[in-house]
Amino acid sequence: MVRQKLKASSLGINPEFKNRGEEQTRIETFSDAVFALAVTLLVLSSTVPTTYDQLLESFVNIIPFGICITLLMMIWFQHYIFFIRYGFKDVKIVVINSFLLFLILTYIYPLKFLFQMLVHLYIALIGGDQAAVDLIFKDIIQPDQMTSLMVIYGLGAAAVFGTLGMMYLLAYKRRDDLKLTVLEVFHTKSNVYYNFLMAAVPLISVFFALVSNAFIAGISYWLYGLIMPLFGYLRRKKGLKLLKR
Repeated sequence: MVRQKLKASSLGINPEFKNRGEEQTRIETFSDAVFALAVTLLVLSSTVPTTYDQLLESFVNIIPFGICITLLMMIWFQHYIFFIRYGFKDVKIVVINSFLLFLILTYIYPLKFLFQMLVHLYIALIGGDQAAVDLIFKDIIQPDQMTSLMVIYGLGAAAVFGTLGMMYLLAYKRRDDLKLTVLEVFHTKSNVYYNFLMAAVPLISVFFALVSNAFIAGISYWLYGLIMPLFGYLRRKKGLKLLKR
C-alpha cells in the first residue's frame, strides 16, 4: 500500500512541473529494456576470476564499472524525467529516442574500455610503477592511438547529450501545445542548455585532440567543474526571480 502511494505521488519530482506522462508508454518500456541491456553488457564484459591475482584485479575494475553505471543512470534519469513531464508518443520522439538508444548500446563498450584503461593507468602512475605504465601503452593501447580514442569518446558523449538536448528542444518548441507554464518553460529551457553544454565540452576535447594532443584533450573535461556549477548558479538565480513575480 505504501509503495503504491509513493509511486502515485510526485515524491522526488520537481513540484513546479505538471507531469503529463505518468502512464508508462511502450516507448519507455522498450527504452528501459535497452538501458537494462546496456548494464548487462557491462557485467558480461567482465571475466570471472579464476586466480587470486585476477580476483584482486576484479576489485580494481569495480571503479570503472561504477563510473560507467553512474553515467548510464544519469542519462536514464534524464530520459525518465523527460517522458514523465511531457508524455510524448509521436514519430519524432520515437526517432530521436531510437537514436539515443543506438548511441548507448554502441558506446557502452568504448566507455568501459576508456575508464578501465584510465583507472589502471592512474593507479600505476600514483604507485610509481613505470613497468605497468609501459605495459599499458604496449599491450592495451599505443601512445599514438590515444588521440583517436579521445575523438571516439568525445564524439560519442557529445552525440548522447546533444540528442537529449534535442529531445528537450522539441518539448520547448511544443510549449504552447503542452500548455507549459512560465516556470515549466524555464525548466525546459534549462534542460536544453544543460545538455548542450554537456555536449560542448566533449567537442572541445575532440578539437584539442585533433590540433594538440590526447593529454590536453583529457584535461579539457575538467571544464565541467567550472561550467556546470556556474550554469546551475545562474539558472537558480533566474528561477528565483521568476518565483518572486
